[in-house]
Amino acid sequence: MSMFSKSAAICPHCLRELKLSGMKFYCVPDEDNRHEVKLSFADKFRGRLPVCKRKFCRNHGLTIREAACKHCGEPLPPQLLFHDKYLSFCAVGVSGAGKSSYMTTLLHELKYSGLPWILQAMDVDTTRRAQLNEQYVYEERHCLRGTEAGVSPKPQLWTIMDNSVKGEKIPTYALTIYDGAGEDCERIDYTPLDAKISRYLSGARMLLIMFDPLLLSSVRVELSRETLNSSMATERQTSAPGNMVNMVNSLANYIRRNCNILPGKKIDRRAAVVLTKLDALTEMLNGFSSGSTILKESPHVQNRGFVESDSVMVDLEIRDWLTRQGETAFLGAIDANFKDVRVFGVSSFGRPPDSRKRLAKIRPHRVLDPLMWMLASEGIIPTI
Repeated sequence: MSMFSKSAAICPHCLRELKLSGMKFYCVPDEDNRHEVKLSFADKFRGRLPVCKRKFCRNHGLTIREAACKHCGEPLPPQLLFHDKYLSFCAVGVSGAGKSSYMTTLLHELKYSGLPWILQAMDVDTTRRAQLNEQYVYEERHCLRGTEAGVSPKPQLWTIMDNSVKGEKIPTYALTIYDGAGEDCERIDYTPLDAKISRYLSGARMLLIMFDPLLLSSVRVELSRETLNSSMATERQTSAPGNMVNMVNSLANYIRRNCNILPGKKIDRRAAVVLTKLDALTEMLNGFSSGSTILKESPHVQNRGFVESDSVMVDLEIRDWLTRQGETAFLGAIDANFKDVRVFGVSSFGRPPDSRKRLAKIRPHRVLDPLMWMLASEGIIPTI
């Protein structure tokens, strides 16, 4: 019986459908003796990974551990083929919106939230990146530097195992995360790098559109200089709505071209709009009231499901807040282009950094909410 899932595997690099015959497999006993291992008829028939059959190889008889996509040539973890469902989301936003910090705390919370899930990195690059970011934030208490612009992005490859299901085989989900540089996401054009970024944007199951409220002029005038200097990752003082509206329209235009969607038709793609740096807004007179749902602890993890009423209320509160700031063009662009939109508010750190960009104890607020929405939409967790 085939070991492979009914859901089609997707190459996280070129986004083409992957099958056993669409991958190259390699045995690597040492750096100087890397050789390709061909699939046997039995491997193809049974849907299993090949073993090394080269005589005198010290890995003779062992299942291979390295593979690559035949279409794009990028290295892939062989276990990518063995998942029940394939999920992906792309985080986009202007420079300094806090995408990398958000990803770091989201993954940390996913590991230690108390949910019956086991999160495992699929490859060395994902492991190394997560460890370095987590050490920088949680141990050294520093703000992360922004993703370097102009560097070809590599997706993070994760496996989520649902340990709540008992039996010999538990459900496993492949999660691909792409976090691009803000400067690159703001100028999606036709250079080779931007073509790669655009491919991720068009192929992701969900777009995570990060909105930095500190770039709004109406917010800056109410916040202290200390809060602004410590919470803003860049020195940019440009107006966010213009940049964000242009970025949203560029994203939508690219996806329409790539997927042959007519200009007047909304894109059937989930768009999670995430208001970041919620902690910095607490000193605003025209901010969120103390009893607001958005300031309360998220109920989704405790209930082990997506609490629809809570999410709808948070969505309404943020939309009302943006309206009171006179900043409706961004949400208007989102609603006009995407069919399924939900607005969230998060704080990656729980409170603003100090004047030296040092962090207090990390207490993330509602960082798992967008992911829980995606998991509920995919039928992985219940909607309550």
